[in-house]
Amino acid sequence: MPVTQKSWLARAVRNPVAILGAIGSIFVVFANAGPALDGATNLWKRWTAPPASFESTWQGDWKSRDGFHYAFAMQLDATDTGHAEGRISWELKATPPKSHLSGRIGATGIEYVSGQFNRANGLATIKGYKVSDPTLLALDSYKFQIKSDQNSFVGMSQHRGEWEAQATGTVIVTEK
Repeated sequence: MPVTQKSWLARAVRNPVAILGAIGSIFVVFANAGPALDGATNLWKRWTAPPASFESTWQGDWKSRDGFHYAFAMQLDATDTGHAEGRISWELKATPPKSHLSGRIGATGIEYVSGQFNRANGLATIKGYKVSDPTLLALDSYKFQIKSDQNSFVGMSQHRGEWEAQATGTVIVTEK
């Protein structure tokens, strides 16, 4: 037998506890709606937001086994997935005796780099892909490791297959 509106209302009036239960349930739903909507909104923002990114500034000295010495400053930007892009500004400080670059001490150039930056491990593994002055700079591969003090780093570079130079300096990593 189908329940009619009259019979439903008659039963509800005879049982006030059922009415209070129904109304109470509605209040519980409304009371929890705000936090539930906030949680859903936060999830949506996490799913649709662009990945976090980091910028890092590295400054220091680079010295090769054969006597070249450059000062450098690198700006390296990375996403939370680890992809990194940047540029290194170089200044020639010293050369080996009788080097073809000895007359260019003080000269500057830029090397453009890309690779990976693992913020959790403090490790940047990058390669040069373009230089502003090929008569002053060569494309290298680099590994820079941030030390436990989180302010300094050590590194090395590879040119023509040999890990031939070391780098040291300071680093600052900030979230964008």
